[in-house]
Amino acid sequence: MSSPVRPAATLSLDRCARSLHLADGTFVAASPAAAEVYGAAPEALVGRRLQDLVAPEDIADAESALAEAMRSSDAISFVVRLRGGGDAPRRIEIVAHAEGGAADERRLCCTARDAATGARAVAEHAQLSSRAEEMGRRLERLIASVPGIVWEIWFADDPSRQRVSFVSERAVGLSGYTPEEWLSEPDFWAKITHPDDRPAADASGALVAAGSANVQSRWLTKDGRVIWVETQMRALYDDDGVLAGYCGVTMDVSARKRAEQEQARLQEEIIASQARLLAELSTPLIPLSDGVIVMPLVGSIDRARAERVVETLLRGIGASGARTAILDITGVPTVDTQVADALLKAARGVQLLGAEVVLTGIRPEVARTLVALGVELTGIVTRGTLQDGIRYAVSASRPSPARRSDPTGA
Repeated sequence: MSSPVRPAATLSLDRCARSLHLADGTFVAASPAAAEVYGAAPEALVGRRLQDLVAPEDIADAESALAEAMRSSDAISFVVRLRGGGDAPRRIEIVAHAEGGAADERRLCCTARDAATGARAVAEHAQLSSRAEEMGRRLERLIASVPGIVWEIWFADDPSRQRVSFVSERAVGLSGYTPEEWLSEPDFWAKITHPDDRPAADASGALVAAGSANVQSRWLTKDGRVIWVETQMRALYDDDGVLAGYCGVTMDVSARKRAEQEQARLQEEIIASQARLLAELSTPLIPLSDGVIVMPLVGSIDRARAERVVETLLRGIGASGARTAILDITGVPTVDTQVADALLKAARGVQLLGAEVVLTGIRPEVARTLVALGVELTGIVTRGTLQDGIRYAVSASRPSPARRSDPTGA
């Protein structure tokens, strides 16, 4: 018996026989698949009525369904058994709908397939739908577990107008904007990216060249905060290999950037401290007594160090009130114009402060160099060794016997 007549669901066209009929069900034409569905070649079906292929007990249902299809504007679906099926006649599902204007011109268009195949197709469809739903739930769980915004951008007609096609719910927590706001306008990225970072945040060139990119930029959140984000993205291509969009993950890296900045600041402080220490070590100032200080110089002297020698020496005399300053150049391997000029500047400065300069460590080759350079050491006491210079400075700083015996200074 046929199933009750009902509005038709759309049949899959895989392995379906399509045929054209007169109002009484007579075949006018049939597709090659009719041989598999009806069990007869298409040319053998032309001129026969559809009802003639149906088992006797289902003929009434078939005629009723075909008549309703001729009257209705909707497609009608019904199931009938075919003749010659033995104990288990084959069942076919037919969808019929009328085409044409006037009643005498209307024709029936039928699409038929094995009902068992349809049942399998329905079962397979249900299974695929179940798998798709499970995959959808799994994808949602995976996206929710990502510690950042998952997003996609698909180009419609103009790649320069980058409208976000999908963005995960973490967009709210990270940027303050809802997914609906993200999807509402093109180039939303530019709206929330710091103006100074927009050129660097445009990774389209790298995506076209390499297919992926990693960029860092600042975002302006909805509540007015400035945060650092890192975006890892890759290109999306259509079936023809043409760039069709981007997808990626954007994460908040503000804490990491603050740590990097603090580390850089500490590194700069360490470098500056080391530079100050090296400067002090390169121009050491040693007090020998209340009135005598000594500066032993070791190594080559460039312009920067020569300036530090003069500055350190004058500052030390001003702070200590020393009357004698010893400059020992025993450890200076080469005395050139730059070194000689520094020594003369130091001597003049010391003299202006009312103190005396004693230059020690002048080796024979250094003396020849100074003479060859025409250096005038007038007003500068010279001694061959540091020990001689110290003896001179200490004796010069002692008050005379007359002054020791007369505390009034008269």
